[in-house]
Amino acid sequence: MLKSADASGRSLGTKLILICLLVLVMAVPIIFIYGISFDRSSRAADVTGDVSQRYGGRQYIAGPVLIAPYYRLGREGKVTETGEYAISPEEGSIDFRYITTEIKKRSLFRVPVYQADGEMTARFAAIDRDKYTDRTIEWDKARLIIGLSDGRGLTEDIALRLPSGEMRNFEPDSYRRSSGIDRPYEMSDAILQYEGWGQSADLTFFSVPAADILQTGSAFTVTSSINIRGARELGALPFAKSTRMSMTSDWASPGFKGGFAPEQQNITDTGFTASWFVSYLARGVPGESPVHQMDLFDVGDKAVTVQFVSELNPYQTVNRALKYSILFIGLVFITFFLFEVLVGRSIHSAQYILVGLAQGVFYLLLLAFSEYIGFTPAFGIAALATVVLTAAYAGAVFGGWTYVIRAGIVFGIIYGLLFVLMRLQDFALLIGALTSFTAIALIMYVTGGINWYGGRERDNAKP
Repeated sequence: MLKSADASGRSLGTKLILICLLVLVMAVPIIFIYGISFDRSSRAADVTGDVSQRYGGRQYIAGPVLIAPYYRLGREGKVTETGEYAISPEEGSIDFRYITTEIKKRSLFRVPVYQADGEMTARFAAIDRDKYTDRTIEWDKARLIIGLSDGRGLTEDIALRLPSGEMRNFEPDSYRRSSGIDRPYEMSDAILQYEGWGQSADLTFFSVPAADILQTGSAFTVTSSINIRGARELGALPFAKSTRMSMTSDWASPGFKGGFAPEQQNITDTGFTASWFVSYLARGVPGESPVHQMDLFDVGDKAVTVQFVSELNPYQTVNRALKYSILFIGLVFITFFLFEVLVGRSIHSAQYILVGLAQGVFYLLLLAFSEYIGFTPAFGIAALATVVLTAAYAGAVFGGWTYVIRAGIVFGIIYGLLFVLMRLQDFALLIGALTSFTAIALIMYVTGGINWYGGRERDNAKP
């Protein structure tokens, strides 16, 4: 027969309420462990940032675009507006033929860096200079510009192959700071802001003169090779009216983000290949316009980006495990409570606290070992140590190897379930909900015959 009270005479109902409160109390050490995890994660992010800066960091590339300064005259021949006029290629492509990756280590932390060798191609339509009657464009100062997030990542100078076959080296460009026209002193800050000055602050620009190319008055195609290194991310902007991009790499766990999903992708254990096509309307940027009217070089949701995500970073998974900690500590407490009910031997609240602290130390072990050997083997070591400890403690409390084995099986199932939750992220909520329901149903079934009032019976008298 199930007992109705513990050894102190306290009702099991009161004991269960106390256990639930103790579960909530266990949130305190979990919060401290979460703080440690956050601190280690921040440290890893700082190290990643330091290493990234040495190797170029996140790199975003914009291919060749034709830029020329312009101005407008008002009454009495006074200059009322200056700026840059941009013309996009009709077709463009950026092809990273092969991206090699390497893991850089600093202390316990590992940062993936890459070396990317690519080629850019841009085909421009013939330009009718006579149609620009609303402004004066200085075609003799026209240039072809490319943008790059961090020029320090360049391993070779960039050269442009002209239609004639001539190779022309790019030079640093002051596109963001000057239009080639002296701005009138009386121009207000509002007008300067309207002109979009500084809008392209995310990129550094390089250019080659293009006035002689435009003198032919015909369509032309230019190509350029680029060799860069960086870390964490590599992206490209759809610089042409229609732009094709492709990447091939030895990195086996890429993350695709940005405004456009790959048209094709293939990920294997030895690397990945991916290709994109961005049409003119999908790009959502005019083919030609003053730069203040177009987000041509805005590194935002229009960029195509591949993340080189380190599989050895355990902090995200550990933090996810911590989110389920109260649920699983509660399951362990309930297991001890059911043993207490079935065996008829009372457990002191201090013993529950010791069991809860053991579960908290599990997450600390998981975090510590994950930094050295990765999440999966660290989980195995931490779970095995915790299951053995709590099972042995159950045997010591209830007496006998039978309870060691029973507790070991139950706790092994609990930690196995936690591991499944960490691996099946898309089904974590469903599995967690079903587990909670099953645990409650089991408790209701086992304790159905308990007199929760302890030594007194309920008053069942009818009114």
